[in-house]
Amino acid sequence: MPLIIAATDFSDVAENAVNYACSLASSQNAEVMVIHSFIVPVMFSDIPMPVSLMSDAQKDAEAQMKKLTDGMSKAYPGVKIKGKVIYGDTISVIEEYSEEKHRPWLVVVGNSSTAENNAWPDSVLIDAFKKLRFPVLGVPPEAIFGGVKKLCLAYDNKHSSNDTALQQVADISNRINAALHVLNVQPDVHNQDNQEYIDGDAKKILDPLNVHYHFVYESTNINGTIEDFVKTNDIDWLIMIPHKHSFFEGLFHRSHTTSVANHARIPILALHEKH
Repeated sequence: MPLIIAATDFSDVAENAVNYACSLASSQNAEVMVIHSFIVPVMFSDIPMPVSLMSDAQKDAEAQMKKLTDGMSKAYPGVKIKGKVIYGDTISVIEEYSEEKHRPWLVVVGNSSTAENNAWPDSVLIDAFKKLRFPVLGVPPEAIFGGVKKLCLAYDNKHSSNDTALQQVADISNRINAALHVLNVQPDVHNQDNQEYIDGDAKKILDPLNVHYHFVYESTNINGTIEDFVKTNDIDWLIMIPHKHSFFEGLFHRSHTTSVANHARIPILALHEKH
């Protein structure tokens, strides 16, 4: 049974992401592990930190976790939902848990990196996008799961030979039975020397899917072009690959990720070069 890990800090945004994860799990016959990480601030002084401080923080988090998972289990009676509170930072905790147990199909993280709502630090989402070895789904505050019918892969030609990430695209598209749109955006003028092109190795992986290729030239705003495409075509998930030296790796800088994630208003799925 596939495993979905949902990270939470018990904020409203994170709870919405856990809800999304449970709805997705229900549709995919998957189980959900909700993980909360916590760190007790270290004070540099001659007085040692009371042991009770960490114990109290863990007890409080475990009480919140039980309330959350009990509520989710009632809302999704057919889904196996568990919770775990672990000391450490979010990224390390997810990596360590995954190594001890088994590789997650998906990691779900809430995205609240807006000026109006900053309950979940945007650095957690972006660090998960860039550092975790697993597919990461960033869920914006207003996202409600209603099925996934259309995926859009923001692709550039530096993704060529990136078989691991592209195979993940294929596997996810097949599992959820969604149409795949591959969007290639370029700032160049379209002429006879830069004909529409997707690397042959990539096409071998993508062509067997229900795939539609789209090419946009003379774009002065890559973010805006992607966002417009997503809205116009009713895309459910935007897929991005933070490929080293690729233009799209730049979209995973904090400012770009905030722009794409919040303007697109849909979940963003980040895939990676290596397992």
